Amino acid sequence: MTESNIPERMPPSETIFAAGIAGAKPDEKLLKDTLSQATAKETSIGVPQENVESSSGAIGAAGWYNDKKVNALWSINQNRNSWIGISDVGWKKLEDNSDSAVVALTMLASHALAGGRTSSLREDDAGKIAEIYVW
Repeated sequence: MTESNIPERMPPSETIFAAGIAGAKPDEKLLKDTLSQATAKETSIGVPQENVESSSGAIGAAGWYNDKKVNALWSINQNRNSWIGISDVGWKKLEDNSDSAVVALTMLASHALAGGRTSSLREDDAGKIAEIYVW
């Protein structure tokens, strides 16, 4: 990932921003678990060294993250700049090739986070999340 792709302010590794429905109470256990996971291990934006399989079965930058939890969301007042924290992986930028792509992926990630749901996420060759399936 080149320096020009990195936002001015990086997603915080110790603070969790959770999206929710207005008036809904957050799941206290989920928030405590998520916060303890985030502070227990340092996360980074780099290419993960494990849990990524390419179509050839080899470990690489592009591939699928299966059975993962979205444990954090981050965005800033910039065009098409949304990131998600993935359990055991770290921070990943959402695909930003169109406004509708980044909005749809952010909504799916929000749904996964709010419900504590298991997800499968596809990372493209540029290291961005291009597909999300929420179970």
